[in-house]
Amino acid sequence: MRTALFALMATAVALAALPATALDRAGYDEIGRLMQAAREMEADVFAPKAWAKAEEARAKAEKALAENRKQDQLDKQVAEAREFIENARKATDVCRLALQQHLPPRDRALKARAPTLVPAVWGEAHQSFLKATAKVESGDVKGGLREATAAAPLFDKAELEAIRVAVLGEADRCIAKAELDEAGKYALATLDRARTARRESDAILTADRTRREIAQRAADEAAYEARHASTIAQSVRSLARNDQAWEKLMLLYEIQMDRAGEAFGLAHLPFDEGPQAAADTLVARARAAREANARLGRERDDLAQRLRATAARLGVAGDDEGGAALVERIDRRLDELHAQQRGLAADIEGERARLAALSQEHAAVTGQLSARVEKEEKFRRAKELITPADGEVLYNSTNDVVLRLTGLAFESGSGDLRESQMPLLRKVTEIVRQYAGARVVVEGHTDAAGDLGANQRLSERRAMSVVQYLRSSLELPGERIQAIGFGAERPVASNQTPEGRAKNRRIDVIIMP
Repeated sequence: MRTALFALMATAVALAALPATALDRAGYDEIGRLMQAAREMEADVFAPKAWAKAEEARAKAEKALAENRKQDQLDKQVAEAREFIENARKATDVCRLALQQHLPPRDRALKARAPTLVPAVWGEAHQSFLKATAKVESGDVKGGLREATAAAPLFDKAELEAIRVAVLGEADRCIAKAELDEAGKYALATLDRARTARRESDAILTADRTRREIAQRAADEAAYEARHASTIAQSVRSLARNDQAWEKLMLLYEIQMDRAGEAFGLAHLPFDEGPQAAADTLVARARAAREANARLGRERDDLAQRLRATAARLGVAGDDEGGAALVERIDRRLDELHAQQRGLAADIEGERARLAALSQEHAAVTGQLSARVEKEEKFRRAKELITPADGEVLYNSTNDVVLRLTGLAFESGSGDLRESQMPLLRKVTEIVRQYAGARVVVEGHTDAAGDLGANQRLSERRAMSVVQYLRSSLELPGERIQAIGFGAERPVASNQTPEGRAKNRRIDVIIMP
């Protein structure tokens, strides 16, 4: 009996030790990739609420996976996370569109590496901008625009401070080191030059941050003088005497060495690296000059020898005077030939220019005619495809093609596409495909019935649904197509009659070739 009991317990322990069936984590891994893609488009910034929900859903999915729950529980969390991620992506597109005029200051601050170089200043601007995106995401576009307007000068400040750090950082470090090396005591004049150059660089950036190259030169000079001051201070301090006359003495020697360096084309010697480096630089330049002079002497002797040989073959005296006269005669003949050549070249160039002008004129006229014929043919084809029941095809004031789709009827209060709308959308796809490379704007419009805010959001959803269909059908990149909702702001007919309201409930697809 006891043996059987022990056997039963051992079996139970063995069964408990067996691993549970592993869950299929493919969906969870896909969520990670989707969130990474959404983060790259800054969904966490432009859609903070939807992003927070997506992160919460992913955390739940991660917990379900870690606790090895049932597959249907994990799948449910994965589906929820996927939905929130997609919501965040859509909200990001809408927010970017709403705030597009306020994005350049932020983009310039990012380009200047403000998050890395001045994190505190960037953080203040970033928090202000998050208020703007949160309001836009909540539907308060006007409030979001006000917050974005307030954030713009903060981003402007972050950009300038980041540029200051990038340009002046090395100079500031060198000046700080010079001060630690007691340059203020032992190399005050040199340190003052560094500080003056640093102030000049800062003033240039403050007045016009686009003059970065000029400011960098002043900052480089400040860094050089600061290193120079450190070197002098260390040398004078080693003499164990607190007499600034030592600095003047060292500067006097350096001035004399710089005079020698200037004769060899050196603006200044590297005294910031010590006297040995300065002397080595001067010696190297002197040796290079001596070698170049010897090479020129050899080339001169070779040229003189070849000139004497040529003079001998031409029957001209081979001495220096005869050679000089021969060179002079050859130079005069060459000048005559060059003058004739220039005259002929000018005549040929004139004829070429006239021919090129005629060719360009002909090509321009031909191109304009061809483009006009092609444009009218595309417009005619569009009018054939769009029936009166579908809507109409027309040109707007800027000569863009407008597909006014009054027949693309949505269910009341809905922004979702239905199967009944597919035939008309396929016609739209065929028309847009004709205009390769064109930008497309899809405008949503409603009648004036109901709440203005609700109409605005409904028009945006409907326009975005059509954009998503066209992106999928035509594989258009995001920068070529965008959706805008105008609500009831732009009627084309009276809202006092059922017929007029029906015309106002429409989708306008604007094709800008």
